[in-house]
Amino acid sequence: MLAKCANPTCSTPLIYLREGKVFMVENPADPKIRLQGPILAKPKPAARVEHFWLCGPCSTEMTLAYDPVRGVTVTPKTKEHAAAS
Repeated sequence: MLAKCANPTCSTPLIYLREGKVFMVENPADPKIRLQGPILAKPKPAARVEHFWLCGPCSTEMTLAYDPVRGVTVTPKTKEHAAAS
């Protein structure tokens, strides 16, 4: 359950979803798991969906990025992202 802003340096509690921006991130299945034997069909790997929220002030300056090693991180928006918001 979302309780506060995803920015670790911000302690704004989540009260209303309309105040800020919600991110839905699909984490891929564990890439270390390998199937044994012949593969008859290529199954879609199971994925877990996670939700993150950035409060209004944080969402104007930051966004979320997914890194396969570190996971979801809060990063500053680039000039292109800031112009699109």
